[in-house]
Amino acid sequence: MSTLIRNVGILDARKATPEQISAIGQISNVGSLVLSAANKSELMKVSLFNVGRILELDDDYTMFTGSMEITRQLLEDSAKGVKLCMVGPLTVDSDITPELLQEKLVALYLIGPASVPENLYGAFMSRVKDIAGHVAVEPAGIIKAKGKVVVSNAYLNRLEDATDLSISGNAVIEEDVDIELFSRKIATLRVAGSIQFEEKQEAVLRKALVESDRTRIKIIRLDFHYVPGGTVVDSFSLMTLGKKTISCHGILILHEEVTAELIREKNVRFEAGTIYFPKAVIEEMATRLSPGSKGLPYEPGKFEVISCIQQMTNARLSQMPDKTTLLVMGSLDFADNVDVNLMVEKIAILDNYGEVTAHHELASILQSKLRINEGKVGNKEEEQAEQQEGPGDTVYDTMIENVAVYTF
Repeated sequence: MSTLIRNVGILDARKATPEQISAIGQISNVGSLVLSAANKSELMKVSLFNVGRILELDDDYTMFTGSMEITRQLLEDSAKGVKLCMVGPLTVDSDITPELLQEKLVALYLIGPASVPENLYGAFMSRVKDIAGHVAVEPAGIIKAKGKVVVSNAYLNRLEDATDLSISGNAVIEEDVDIELFSRKIATLRVAGSIQFEEKQEAVLRKALVESDRTRIKIIRLDFHYVPGGTVVDSFSLMTLGKKTISCHGILILHEEVTAELIREKNVRFEAGTIYFPKAVIEEMATRLSPGSKGLPYEPGKFEVISCIQQMTNARLSQMPDKTTLLVMGSLDFADNVDVNLMVEKIAILDNYGEVTAHHELASILQSKLRINEGKVGNKEEEQAEQQEGPGDTVYDTMIENVAVYTF
């Protein structure tokens, strides 16, 4: 028997027996391979591909993947101290003293970024055995907040003047925030996540915001109506719209009932990554797409959207009009008995932003129908074979894959 181990955050093989190790055919795509002095020589004989770290650790190390916070309580509750090996972002609380951190954080192996208060940086680094990731040092006295934080005038009034604020999560600056109050209360603002604010607030926000590669900025315009990707805008939605621009960062679809007259009446513009609209409004849309927006007209009655997990069968194809445009934003599986000639007759254009699977012959023809492919068109036979094979086309009896931590 031969075992393939792949796509594992931490592979804890400290207690793997010689028999278990001899059964391993290959280890690939592993963040950390943890082994012991006793079995190191045997594990080094195994075929290894794309292994981030190989660590020889004692049995008293804890393995962890995901986000973690080292708190005062965590350290105080640990009788023997913390010995940690982890993959993911790590945060150290500011209410910990350097003495407590040095006493109770015995050793740390980290693959991922860390956020550490300035006064704890020295103590923290003295306990780090190995780290692959950026260590962000936060100024002393910084105020931390987590989750979704709505910054309102009431929130600001609870802060001291010239506060250094750090938010892990999503920050939303309310529309009516007093700009002078914000400037007085917030000296610096750090966001590990997203921050959303209106265009009129941008100048004062930029002065306080300490940007990093962990900060995502979304600027809201008062005259824009924001909708999520995949939204279908019908006539009623347009008639009740109170703003002049519909904005969507993904795919926006105008329903076939929307007319050029209604668009002119509402005097609305569109901003989207890609917008699908009926051919009848093509001339009107030509002047109403914001720069950077891609417009794709479709024939009413010959446009079908897949936005969830669905299957395409001969019966369903038979009900479709000839030369249909198929937009896939979810997952579409073609049944094995789908007639190739029927599919060719019914589907003229395939725009794929999701996942399409079909048997070999059908998948090949579907490729020729693609106008846009920002997803995946899969061959069922190949995918089934890959599930039983590893690199080098070796067939494995057992597979261990796609887990955060696996322990022998």
